[in-house]
Amino acid sequence: MFSSTELNVDLVADCLPDWPKGPLDEWRSRATFDWKMMKLVLEGDYVIRYKNQIWSMLRSDPVFHQNPWDEYSRDEERQLTFARLKHLVDYKLSSEDEDLSQPFRIPTFVQAIGQFSWSLIVKRTLSYEYFVLACKSDKSGRNSELIVDVMNFKGLGALSITELAHGSNTKALKTSATFDPKDQCFIFNTPNLEATKVWSGVLGQSATHAVVFAQLYTEDGVCHGLHSFLVPVRDSTTFETFPGIVIGDMGAKVGLNGLDNGFMTFNNYRVPKSALLSRSSDVTAEGKYISQVKDKSERIGSTLGVLSSGRLFIIQFGVTNMQSALTIAIRYSAIRRQFGPANGEEIPIIDYQSQQWRLIPYLAVSFVFHNFFGSFYRDFVQFYLAKMVRVPGTDISAMGAEIHSLSSVGKAMVTWIAMDTIQECRECCGGYGYLKAARFGDLRNDHDANVTYEGDNNVLLQQTSNYLIKYYKEKVETGKPIRSPFGSVNFIDSIDAIMDKKSNNNQLNDITGVLNAYQFLVCYLLRLSYSKLLRKTEQLGDQFAAKNATQVYYLRSLSIVFFELEALNRYQSFLINFNHAPKEIIKVLKQLGLLYGLWSIEKHLSILYESGYLSLPKSQSTGSELITGTPTIIKELILQLCYDLKDNSVALVDSFSPPDHILNSSLGLSDGKIYDNIFSALKNAKGAFDRPEWLEELTVNVKPKL
Repeated sequence: MFSSTELNVDLVADCLPDWPKGPLDEWRSRATFDWKMMKLVLEGDYVIRYKNQIWSMLRSDPVFHQNPWDEYSRDEERQLTFARLKHLVDYKLSSEDEDLSQPFRIPTFVQAIGQFSWSLIVKRTLSYEYFVLACKSDKSGRNSELIVDVMNFKGLGALSITELAHGSNTKALKTSATFDPKDQCFIFNTPNLEATKVWSGVLGQSATHAVVFAQLYTEDGVCHGLHSFLVPVRDSTTFETFPGIVIGDMGAKVGLNGLDNGFMTFNNYRVPKSALLSRSSDVTAEGKYISQVKDKSERIGSTLGVLSSGRLFIIQFGVTNMQSALTIAIRYSAIRRQFGPANGEEIPIIDYQSQQWRLIPYLAVSFVFHNFFGSFYRDFVQFYLAKMVRVPGTDISAMGAEIHSLSSVGKAMVTWIAMDTIQECRECCGGYGYLKAARFGDLRNDHDANVTYEGDNNVLLQQTSNYLIKYYKEKVETGKPIRSPFGSVNFIDSIDAIMDKKSNNNQLNDITGVLNAYQFLVCYLLRLSYSKLLRKTEQLGDQFAAKNATQVYYLRSLSIVFFELEALNRYQSFLINFNHAPKEIIKVLKQLGLLYGLWSIEKHLSILYESGYLSLPKSQSTGSELITGTPTIIKELILQLCYDLKDNSVALVDSFSPPDHILNSSLGLSDGKIYDNIFSALKNAKGAFDRPEWLEELTVNVKPKL
């Protein structure tokens, strides 16, 4: 978590006004902790202050004003996003010096703007942070003038990686950049239709430059692999594309329609030699390819780690969307009343066990994943600094490989669960959740892209299982101890001892017990998957075919339980080390952690029984007594924790909720006046009281009845 070392609410009192009085007052009074203190634990004083600065600016600027019922055409949304981007640039809310001194400044900025508009922050991130970072990766510093122009809104950048036929398999990308020693330039070509660059954000209508990933060829016809190039694509004054390039907009999408994704092809398009972006490789004037990094594994590991930054931020996108959806659904559920005891008052729907069971486990997940992102982001910063400084003795390759493994599975798991969270929250709000003014539709549609871009989730799980199998294979074949820079796999070194453990049927009642079970699960599935891989390789005679035949129920499941263990383990480490918080806060955080652990591991009970880690009770009643055992205990604990956390649920979402003008939901406003706010959305909806012009076409030939 982003927790500060000093928990003093007075430090941020001016940034955290009390919520407006209203129907939610009763629920806020039930909380066992101070929501402002919980927010300080979650984020720390710096993050709270920086978010408040950003949100205050957005609130005071008319171009950022929005209503839950607003509707826009695609062109209107693009125009508004572009205008808002210009204002963000003018505000200069970030600077390189501050970003370096405060590592969490960038993710805070991303989250604060993302909760307002994902189209806006994705456009901003692609055209500034990602593009500028790619330009700065060039060791020569020759792009400094362009960077200044981009930062001053005199140009916009795009990243162009994916092609029509290939996304995840970057090795198979076909766009070529061939060096011509005579003209000292690279010649770009799109060799076939399948090599058309697609999905490049900002490229469709507005980018002036693009960082293009292409296969570098020298004049002798040798391909030296995928490299990045800084390519001018449009005139920065007229925005006309240059000869030799064809660029088009990809049109309407399911969501993120404020972002102009584009496609692009090249036909003998020439760019100067200086277009090559690289810290470690170059082409001489004579056309000879040179690289400072001779170790191929180091180059690959380092590159994988840097490319993980996109997945890292998608993890944050997912966590943020979970928090927004849960804020709306839980506030609504605390006020909405339906049915009740005979001759009694209707009760809030959150008092129903089913509503608690549907929502509160996701609330627990959001806290655990919030902590995972914060912890993992620190690891990424450590890796990035190590790569830049290149401290002797630092294994950059190993660090990059672990970052890649965790970002791959983390991106997959968080985006999947965030998708489920949004949908469950939408359904928990009934018909009103279907209104655009509820905001679930926009959250769901904008989030949907996270599930697929930066790698298909099921493919990404393979990256993580490959990483685990590699370590285990080395241990089996050489006896080499299993150690990783950030420690995520270290426990596997004790695989024999872990596999010898068996559980009593009442042991899964605290976080430590759940962690022990998860370690066993990972080790069991790792050994099982490795054995099946060996058998399939022997049977099929091909390692690729063997991996393909070992994915479902083996390698895929291995990656899933590995992430769930890692997320809970990082959360437990936080609880252990963060012991100066008020005891009432620690108690609630422990409840959330245990609920996440039980809710997650319940899905894997069949494997725990199959493996022998759990055993069925020796005798079970066939009479009127309840059958007892681990599944029953876990289910009862889950329901009890949901009930225990119910009265704290409003305060918990208050601790991560943005202000109303950012949340922008008629169902989730902080005053809790859901019916006033819903009716306001109804009467202000576009055309609410208009008679449509097309109605005349239906009535013009209709004769009135006598």
